[in-house]
Amino acid sequence: MNNAISYRKRIEYCSKSKNSKIVLALDPISSNNVLSYLDEKIILLQEEICAIKFNFHVILPLSLQELSNVNSTIHSYGLQSIADIKLNDISYTNVVVINQLVSMGFDAVIVNPIIGIDELSRVIGPSHHYNLGVITLVYMSHAGAREGFGLNVVDDSGTSNHESPLYQRLLQYSENCDVDGIIVGGTKVDIINRISREKKLPIYSPGLGVQGGDPKIAAKAGTDYFIIGRSITQSRDSLKSARLLRKQINSLKED
Repeated sequence: MNNAISYRKRIEYCSKSKNSKIVLALDPISSNNVLSYLDEKIILLQEEICAIKFNFHVILPLSLQELSNVNSTIHSYGLQSIADIKLNDISYTNVVVINQLVSMGFDAVIVNPIIGIDELSRVIGPSHHYNLGVITLVYMSHAGAREGFGLNVVDDSGTSNHESPLYQRLLQYSENCDVDGIIVGGTKVDIINRISREKKLPIYSPGLGVQGGDPKIAAKAGTDYFIIGRSITQSRDSLKSARLLRKQINSLKED
């Protein structure tokens, strides 16, 4: 991680240099030979992507040194790495986690803003001190996401009793805290459309491919970075699939 440049600038630079908007969700099916699997996929796909996202089931089995080595490999190919842990705790715990992620060489962390605007701002401070990017979870991609993110909540600030969907409150927290990007599921095209009309933050969309999201439709709706995993990693020809997706996305973003 280059501590002299902010994450938002780094991911933009990586995207331009690779001519790719794809964030590879690199989540192996098996916990056996994880390091070999990661190395193989990174080397194979590094020209077709701009970043790699790791979920808990990749991070937990590996040691701090092993994760540091993986992130060094990622950086050697001019890519960024994102820890998808949906950080969601009190500030003391959050800061400890942030320090660990920085020591492992991660470039950004995904945070759940349900912790509230005060706790979110306490995440932003130490993260940006180390130029660790913060990407917030505004709307997940799975079918049941509306049961939480779509719930109406009442403004209890005392100024009104206005109701609005929870995701709008989370978006407001994210904008007010100047995070580096937001997660909006690629299966929630109407939500992406709504947010992108007055877009202030880059939109990262998972759920593309296997979960039913269409990268072409997400691109037209306003997605900036496309989080894609199994459609590439479980393809018979991962490189061919990644190359095709990159070309399709680029052609749509240029229209």
